Amino acid sequence: MKGRSSSAPEIRSNRFRYTEGHSPVFSWQENRRGVLIPIAAIVCTLLAVIARAGGQAESLTDLVLAERINQAELEPAVRDQINRAYEEARAKPLDATVVGRLGMIFQVYGKYELAETCYLRARGLDSKSSRWPYYLSIVEKALGKNEQAISYTRDSLQIDASYAPARIRLAQLLLDSGDSGQSAEICRSVIAQNSSLATAHFALGQALAGKGEWPGAIESYRRACEIAENYAAAHYALGMAYRNTGDMTKAREHLERYRVVKQLKQPSEDPMMDDVNSLYSGGLTRFAKGSGFFQQGKTNEAIQEFEAALATNPRLIAAHINLVALYGQLRQDQKAEEHFRAAVELDPGWVETYYNWGLFLVQRNRKAEAVELFRKAVEVNPNYPEARVQLGLLLDDSGHSSEAAAQYQRALEVSPSNRQAHYFLGRYLLTNGRVDEAIQHLIETTKVEDAWTPVCMQAVAIAYERGGNRERAVHFLREAKQRALTLRQQDLASQLQREIDRLAAEVSRP
Repeated sequence: MKGRSSSAPEIRSNRFRYTEGHSPVFSWQENRRGVLIPIAAIVCTLLAVIARAGGQAESLTDLVLAERINQAELEPAVRDQINRAYEEARAKPLDATVVGRLGMIFQVYGKYELAETCYLRARGLDSKSSRWPYYLSIVEKALGKNEQAISYTRDSLQIDASYAPARIRLAQLLLDSGDSGQSAEICRSVIAQNSSLATAHFALGQALAGKGEWPGAIESYRRACEIAENYAAAHYALGMAYRNTGDMTKAREHLERYRVVKQLKQPSEDPMMDDVNSLYSGGLTRFAKGSGFFQQGKTNEAIQEFEAALATNPRLIAAHINLVALYGQLRQDQKAEEHFRAAVELDPGWVETYYNWGLFLVQRNRKAEAVELFRKAVEVNPNYPEARVQLGLLLDDSGHSSEAAAQYQRALEVSPSNRQAHYFLGRYLLTNGRVDEAIQHLIETTKVEDAWTPVCMQAVAIAYERGGNRERAVHFLREAKQRALTLRQQDLASQLQREIDRLAAEVSRP
């Protein structure tokens, strides 16, 4: 007898379901909890950060002695990063980029004399780059060598006069040397070319304050705060300027604003310094420890370590991403959202940020918002299959099954073994009468042996029964029952036996 029996079970839920009318025993979405993917990303990030840090080796050794690098106060992950970069520079002592990068790593950890040595070497190797004299100006200032800093900044601008951050830095250095007039002139020229640079308005405010021109300084500081609302230094300077003019109400307002925003991300507007700061790997030891706790199922301990890592290095985006999921598990929604916002602000290009927050929204039944987050995730990374599967589930729930199927297919294009995509695409095909294609996809879900395998085999049995092949349906139900018993899934095994008895009885009918 062909066709589907009226008593045959259906696949109607977005989760694995035993039979119609039964609540699901397993819920893939609920069991994932949105953490597995971010943890994997974090581990990769940790390895990548360390790996990236990495004929005339003696020449560099003479300049930078190894015993000066392994400072006891640095955490192991940072020492490893420095050592890798040092060995790479020893292997390529004539490569300005490699030697200069070692200097950048020294600089980000406050090893200014070592950074100075590397930058001088890099500048000698590549005299056409404005980067090395620019960095030299920064480390010379940190070493208290203001005149050398001014000289190197001018050298950098001779190579690239258009780099606004270098012009602003020159203005600040001139102000420090007592030349507030030339400092203000440089700032005004920068603003004339680009009035949206908060740091230029702030530097102009400093120059005007240095000349005692408080109304102009207040206006410049106020403009900097308008452009960058969280600009802590500008709010502090504005507050102090108002205090100097006797306006205590506004002074208190901006000093309080400074207290609130000083822990937030500050405007940089300096891509070359962003390159240096991006090399900071402090906190990785606590970060790795947190990942270990998570893998052991110790949620509270993992949170403690990730928070400690962020206290050391607020730029560890992966820690923020992981904390979204972990706080989500504990139903601490405000903290989860704080870390989501922080991750997006630091770098909006991490797909895991949107993926984790999308799962968070699904768990709160905020499905319309979740759709937008998963759409954003696949926009950021079209080759992220997990986000496409989750987007497909939500589209299916809202009645857009064809669009959902397209998402499952895209997921399989980039991840041919994606189990969820095979399962839900198989369900879609089965619902639309494409039984043979559905079976092909559903069989793919049975190739992994785990707690899901009995449920996947049951789905294959349903598809075979729908196509009228009860013998194959019984075969897969028996295989599913055997695995369920092995896994001690007694309720599932009993249900599968009832299905076996029902189908066997139908097969034996004349």
